[in-house]
Amino acid sequence: CMAERLKLKILESNKGVDLIAGPDAYRDLPRLLQEAATGAKAANVQLSLEETYADLAPVRAVGDGQQSAAYVSIMRGCNNHCSFCIVPFTRGRERSMAADAVVDKVKALSDQGFKEVCLLGQNVNSYFDKTASPSVGFSGVSLGEGFHQKYKSRDGTLRFTELLHKISQVDPEMRIRFTSPHPKDFPNELLQLMAERPNICSQVHLPLQSGSTSVLERMRRGYSKEVFVELADRARDMIPNPVSYTHLRAHETPEHLVCRLLLEKKKEKNHTHKIIITCSTVYIH
Repeated sequence: CMAERLKLKILESNKGVDLIAGPDAYRDLPRLLQEAATGAKAANVQLSLEETYADLAPVRAVGDGQQSAAYVSIMRGCNNHCSFCIVPFTRGRERSMAADAVVDKVKALSDQGFKEVCLLGQNVNSYFDKTASPSVGFSGVSLGEGFHQKYKSRDGTLRFTELLHKISQVDPEMRIRFTSPHPKDFPNELLQLMAERPNICSQVHLPLQSGSTSVLERMRRGYSKEVFVELADRARDMIPNPVSYTHLRAHETPEHLVCRLLLEKKKEKNHTHKIIITCSTVYIH
């Protein structure tokens, strides 16, 4: 994110930096390294509307005493443009790996002996495969009840719930997790799937950010505190023994909640504390 935000300023201000690669420039690393080896400054910070690295497979170690869990990035970027967040500007627009490619990666991990996979994305549950339509039994809808979004809907494409369904069938003994999600993309069919599949971990990450509706509006989060609590209640009712956790802002405690550009009043901070207690949140970070 720093490379993408500051771009060539890093080369201009820091003589110790020879190379800059943005998040969509990994394929260009051989050229950049070759250029830097000649003593020249090398940089590629161009963002892409298509890059998902679907055809690249990381080299992983597995076996006795080695890792048994792996990560699979299924989407990149974010379209939400929350008022406090730089991610849409440094990671670009949302784009997702084709569902078949994701399933193939999970199958390969299962064949290698991995016992757990965590699906990754800046807004992981807003996943959409624009090349596929939803199958029978899946709505193709991502938005949860009461939530709204600032960009055009992608309803009618294969969405995260169906992808999770496909992955859960690869290996019934492989545990599945996903992060980081957005509360708006938890439709009831996703919660129901999590309740039905024993290999999908009952781990519900619901980023609250604030317990004040007025602050949430200024943050452009797309929900009120009441809608958030209703979602937390549905998750608790539908998923057996869920482990729920939330986050506010990184490096800040609930007592000192500061959302970069937005300062809460004391009364609004108290709203946040009450919501955390109401939702029976287990972990806060």
